[in-house]
Amino acid sequence: MGNQLTMGVDMNPADILEGLKPKAPLGGGKGRLLKSLHCTSEDGDVVCKMFLKTNEADDHMLDNHARRLARCELSLKEQKRRNPDKPSNVCFYTLYKNVPSSRSEMKAAFVVRTFFKHSLQERIMTRPFLTTETKLWLSYQLLRAVDEMHAAHVPHGDLKVANVMVTSLGWLYVTDMAPFKPSHLSNPADFSYFFDTAENRHCTLAPERFVMEEHLLTEKLTEPVTERMDVFGAGCAIAQLFLGGEVLFKLDQLLAYKKGEYDASERLKEKIDDPTTVDMIMLMLERDPAKRPTALQVIEKYTNTVFPKYYSEFHGNVIGPLVALSPDKRIASLNSRLPEIIEYVKSGCETEAEEKEVVRGAVIILATVLCGTIRHCLISGNKVVCLQAMMTISPYAGDDCNLHTLLSYAITMARDRSPLVRATAVKTVAKTVQNIESFPPGEASLFDDYIVPAITPLATDRSVLVKATLAENLPEIAFHARRFLETRQLLPQAETSVPFNEGYDSDLKRLQDLFEELVRLLVMGGEVSPWITRGFLSDITKFCVFFGRQRTNNFIIPTLTISVLFLNAPDFQVRRDLHKQLVGIAVYVGPTFLSYILPCIKEGLMDIEEIVVHEALNSLSKLSSLGMLDRKALVDLSEVVVPLLLHPSNWIRSGALEFFSSMDGQLSQVDTICFVLPMIKPFLKYTIPDLKKETLEAALIPPITRTAFDNAIKDGSANTIMETIASSPRATAMGSPKSHHTKVLSDISDLPSADDGGTEVGSEPSPKAESMKLQLVRKYIEALVKTASRYKEDALRIGQKDDDKLLPKDFKITVRQQVSQARDQQLLPTLQDLEFSMDEMDSSKTGCPRLHKIKPTPRQRKRMELKSVALERRSQSSASSSPIRQRETQGYSILRQVRPTQNLICQAEEHTATVTDIAVHDTGPIFLTSSIDTYVRLWDLRSLDHDYALVSHTGYCDTTTQHGKASPVLSLAMLTAGKNAAACGTAAGSFTIFCLETGVVLHGLSLADGKAGAIGSLQRMNKNDVVAAGTHCGYICGVDCRMQSEAFCLKAAREHGPITSIVVGDEHGRESWVVSATINGHVTLWDLRFGMAIRTWQLNEPIHKLSLNGPDPVVLIGTSEVQRWSLESLRQVASYKTSNTEPLPGATAEGYSGVVDAVSAHKGHSIRAICGSRDATWFTTGGTDRKIRYWDSENIGKSYVVSGMDPGQPPYKYTSSTVSEVNVVKEESQGEGTIPAQHGLRTPQHQHKDCVTALSMLRPSQGFCSLPVLISASRDGCVKLWQSASSKPPEKN
Repeated sequence: MGNQLTMGVDMNPADILEGLKPKAPLGGGKGRLLKSLHCTSEDGDVVCKMFLKTNEADDHMLDNHARRLARCELSLKEQKRRNPDKPSNVCFYTLYKNVPSSRSEMKAAFVVRTFFKHSLQERIMTRPFLTTETKLWLSYQLLRAVDEMHAAHVPHGDLKVANVMVTSLGWLYVTDMAPFKPSHLSNPADFSYFFDTAENRHCTLAPERFVMEEHLLTEKLTEPVTERMDVFGAGCAIAQLFLGGEVLFKLDQLLAYKKGEYDASERLKEKIDDPTTVDMIMLMLERDPAKRPTALQVIEKYTNTVFPKYYSEFHGNVIGPLVALSPDKRIASLNSRLPEIIEYVKSGCETEAEEKEVVRGAVIILATVLCGTIRHCLISGNKVVCLQAMMTISPYAGDDCNLHTLLSYAITMARDRSPLVRATAVKTVAKTVQNIESFPPGEASLFDDYIVPAITPLATDRSVLVKATLAENLPEIAFHARRFLETRQLLPQAETSVPFNEGYDSDLKRLQDLFEELVRLLVMGGEVSPWITRGFLSDITKFCVFFGRQRTNNFIIPTLTISVLFLNAPDFQVRRDLHKQLVGIAVYVGPTFLSYILPCIKEGLMDIEEIVVHEALNSLSKLSSLGMLDRKALVDLSEVVVPLLLHPSNWIRSGALEFFSSMDGQLSQVDTICFVLPMIKPFLKYTIPDLKKETLEAALIPPITRTAFDNAIKDGSANTIMETIASSPRATAMGSPKSHHTKVLSDISDLPSADDGGTEVGSEPSPKAESMKLQLVRKYIEALVKTASRYKEDALRIGQKDDDKLLPKDFKITVRQQVSQARDQQLLPTLQDLEFSMDEMDSSKTGCPRLHKIKPTPRQRKRMELKSVALERRSQSSASSSPIRQRETQGYSILRQVRPTQNLICQAEEHTATVTDIAVHDTGPIFLTSSIDTYVRLWDLRSLDHDYALVSHTGYCDTTTQHGKASPVLSLAMLTAGKNAAACGTAAGSFTIFCLETGVVLHGLSLADGKAGAIGSLQRMNKNDVVAAGTHCGYICGVDCRMQSEAFCLKAAREHGPITSIVVGDEHGRESWVVSATINGHVTLWDLRFGMAIRTWQLNEPIHKLSLNGPDPVVLIGTSEVQRWSLESLRQVASYKTSNTEPLPGATAEGYSGVVDAVSAHKGHSIRAICGSRDATWFTTGGTDRKIRYWDSENIGKSYVVSGMDPGQPPYKYTSSTVSEVNVVKEESQGEGTIPAQHGLRTPQHQHKDCVTALSMLRPSQGFCSLPVLISASRDGCVKLWQSASSKPPEKN
C-alpha cells in the first residue's frame, strides 16, 4: 500500500474532493502509510487521511479495501438501526474513496472522519489531570466501544490511545479503524511502516500477531483481526491510562513478553493501588488469546469490583442520551434529573463511607458533563442553571474535582456577558472553596494568584447585582483564603518548600491588602447601593476573623460605619442587617467596639421601622447575656428601653422583656432595686421583686393601642394626640389628663386590667388610659417623630442622593470626623440609578420623537411620588426657587454682561496630546477635558482656594483599542447636575458613561450596531439625559443614558463625509432639531420629530466646529472664517473674517479628531473652536493661529483678541459692511508695532503655543466665583483658565 516515495509528494485534498480546505498537518507529518490533515468543510472540521499512489497497480487493492470499509459502515448502521436508543462510542469514517489513477492528476485514496480536539493520549497529559474515577469511566467506555464494534463484526486492528478520542463531556469515541492493515507481521520493518506512526516504537498489538517469517502464510495476511486482538490493545490503552501516559510495551518488550521473558504486572502494581484493577488489565493482556476474555466478559466480571454498578445506567440512560442533545437542552435535562440521579447512586450502599465514595465518583462524571456544556450554552438562563447544578454537586465532588474542575469553570463564567451569570458564578466560587478540605502544597497560593485577581474586576462591574453578590460572598471567600494559608503551615516540611510559619505573616498581609482593596471598591467606589451594603453586612463576622482584631478596628469598623452612614441610610434593611451583625463583631473585637456599638443601638431603638427596633433589642439582649455591658451601660440603656414595654408591637415588647431579663444575672440586687426597678415601676400594675421575664410580663400594664401610637407619630407629638383625646366628648366627661407625673402614675395604677375583666376583648380602650400611657412614653414618641422627619427628608432626597457624597479614601481620622467633613463639603451628588425606565417623551412638549411608554415599577412610582412631594414643599417655602435654579438664573443673566479678559487665572499641562473637547458642569465649578492621549480628566476649581496650581482630581482612561492602540477620546457630554456622571465618545466608536468621582465605567454602548465609527461630537439634548452623538461614518444617534439604548438614529449621505460637529435645540426640549457639519463642508438641518433632513447646504471648505449664539435659533459655523446662519430663514446673516495670519505649521493638514480629507489640505487659517451661548450675543473663537478672539455681534467695535497678540503689537480694528444682505465683519491690522524694551524680569507670555482646539465657558458657581470663567485648550495638551470682567472693555496692552 504505497512506499517511501509518498513522503515527498505534496498533498492538497481540495484537488481530489471539492469543499475540503486544509488547515494543518496532524501527527507532525510523520505518517509513513497515511498522511493526516486537519481540514475544514461545510459540515465542520474533519480529518482527512490520504494514501498517495505511485503506480496503477495499487488501484485493485485499494478498491477491495474501500468495499471492506463500506461493509463495516453498513454493519454499524444496521446495528444502530436495531438499537436506536443505545448510545455509541464508535466514530467511523464519514467518507472513503479511491480516486483512479487515470481520472486525476493526484493519484490518491483517502478516508475522512470527524475532527476531535483531544485524543486520549493528549487528555492524559492535560490539566485538570484525570482522577481515578474518571479513568475508570473512560476504561468502561473503551470496553463498550470494543464490544460495539465486534457486535457489528467490525474489527479495529490498531487500537491505541492515539486512536481513542475524548470530548469535553468526558465521552469517549474509538476512531481510525484499520481493517486494511495486516493482521500478522513477521518483519519489524512492517511494524514501523503500518503501525509506528509516531516513530517511538510503542506497541499495542497482540502477541499472536507477530509470527516467524517461515510460518507466515499467505492466508495469514488476509485473516481478519479478532476481537481478542482488540481486547489486548484495549488493555494496553487502559494500562497507559492508569500509568499516567507511560506506555506499557515497546516493540522489544512485547516480543519478550510473548516469550515469557518480560513481566508487565510489576509496573502496574507500582502505579495502581487497586489490585483488582491490575488483575483486570493482566487478564486482558493474557498471552494465550484463548484465555483472553471478550470486552463484554470483562465488563460483566468486574462490575461491582472495578466498575461501579451505576456505570451501566449512566452509559445507557444518563450520560449517553445527553451527548446527542444540544447544550441548552442538555443542561435542562440533566438539571431536572439531578436529584433523582444522586438518589439512584446512593441506593444499594450499605455504609456511609461507601455511599460517600460511590456518590463522589458519580458526581465527578456529572461535573465533567456540566463543565463541558456550560461554555457552549447560548441562553444565559441555562448557564445559571448549570452553575446552580455545580453548587448542588459540589459537596459530593471531592477536593480534586472542586479545586481543578468546578472552581476553574466557575471563575471562567465570572467573565460572562450576562450579569446574572456573573453573579451566580461568584456564588459558585464561594460554595466551591467552602467544600475544599485538603489541597496539594502547590495550590496554597490559589487565592492571591488566581481567585482574587479573577474576581477583582467584578468589584467595578456595571451591574449592581454582580457587586452585591460579590459583597455577600466575599467574607466567605476571605475566610477560606486564610484557612488555606493556615493549612499550608500544617503541611509536613517535606511536602512544602515554605518552612513552618516562615512567610506566613507576609503572605497574610498580602492577602489582607488584596481583600481590603476589594472592599473599598465595593462599598465606597463608584455607585453606592444599599444592596451592596447589605451584602457586605451579611456575614461580616468572617471578615473580622480574616482581617484580625487590629485591621478590624482600623478598617472594617470605619468602613462599616461609613457604608451605613451612621444608620441614616433610607433603606431600613441596611439598618436591620447592621444590628444583626453587631454582636458578632463585638464578640470578636472586644469591649473596645462598644464605643461604636452603643450609639448605633440607641439610634436603632428610635428607628421608625419596627423590625430595626426588634433587631436592636436582640443585639442588646445578647450583649447583656454575654456580659459585655458594664453596670453603667446597662443602667443607661434601661432608660432608653423602658418605654418600649408599652409598644403596640408584640415583638418589640418581647425584645424589651428579654433585655431586662438578661440583666437579672448581670446586675447586683442592690443595683436592680436602686436603679432599674424605679424606671420600670410606672409601667407596672404592681411591684415586682426581680427582673425575670415571666414576672415582669405578668406585671406590665396593657400596651398602647396601635391606633393611638400611629396617630401620635403622624400628628407630630404626644401632646397633639392627648389634646385630641381630651377634646372629645367622652374625654371631657371623664376629665382632662393630669399634668403632674405623680398623679398620672397613680391614675394608671388604678386602671382595670384585662385580667380583671375591666376591658373586654375588642372593646374600645379608654381615651384617658391611652392619654396617660402616651404621657409615659412622651420622650420616646418625640424622639421617634424627629427620626421619622429625618428619614422622610432622606427619602425625599432619593433622587438626588445627597447623603451619598464623596468621602475621604483614607481613614486616618475618626469616623465621626469623616462623616461630618463629608456632609460639610459641597461636593457633587453621586450618580442616580441609570437603570430605571425612561419617562414618556411627548413630541408636543419635548420636541423629540415620541419613543415608547413604559409602565413604571412600584419602586419608580414611589420615587415619583416622593419627588412630587418634595417639589410641592419647595414651592410652598418662602424662596421662590431652589438654590440651584437661583444660581442658574444668575449665571444666565450675568452671561450677557461679561466678557473674557487677558488675565490668566491658571493653567495645566497634564494632557500629553491634543485636547479634543471640554464639558462643564451645570452648577458646580467642575469641568472635564478629553484628549488624544486616551484620558478624560476632571478639574475641580474649588481646590484653587488653597492651591494656585490647577491639578486634575480623577481621570478616566478608555481601554478600547483601535489598530492595536488605546483609543483617543474625541468628545464629551456632562449629564445633568443630579447625576455624578459624564459620557464620552472615542475614535474606536465606543460610547461610555463613567462616574466623575472614581472614573469607573458605568455603562457602555455600541452605536448604530457597531457601524457608527469614531464619535466626533456629543451634545446633551434635554434634562432626561438624551445625548446626541455625531460620528465619522455619518450617523447621528440619540442615546438615552438611563435606558442604555438608542432613542433615534439618523444617517447622512456617505458623500457628505465624516461628521465633525453637531448642535442641538435647547436642553429643555422645546426645539426638536439637530444641525450637523462635515469635513467636506456640508451642513444639514434635521427634524427629530420626523427623523428626516430638512435642508442641506455645502460650503467651499471643511467645517471643524458648530456653536449656537443668541436667543434666536442661530448657528455659528467655523471654517476659515465664522459664518452666522439663521435656522428660521436658512440663510447666512453674518460673516466674521480674521486678518491674514499665517497658520501654525502642520495645523491644517490633519484635524485634531483624526479626520483627514483632501479638502482639508488647504493652507489658510481655520477656526477649530467656538464658544457661544443661547444666553449671550457674543462668542469666542480659537484656531490655528493660536489666538483667542472675542466677537460682539451687537457692537462690532468692541471685539478684540483675548490672547495671542505679540508684545507691542497694536490692537486689531474691526469693521462691518453689508454684502448681498450678509453683514461682513473684518479684522484689520493696524501695523506691526515695536517691541518695547524690557529691563529686569521679562513679563511671561500667557498665550497658547499651539493651535487652540477647544473653548468653553464655566458659569458662575456659589462659593467660587461671581463671574464666568473662559476655558481654553490647545493641541499641545495645555489647558488655560481666563478671568472675566464686566461689559467695560479691557485695556489693550
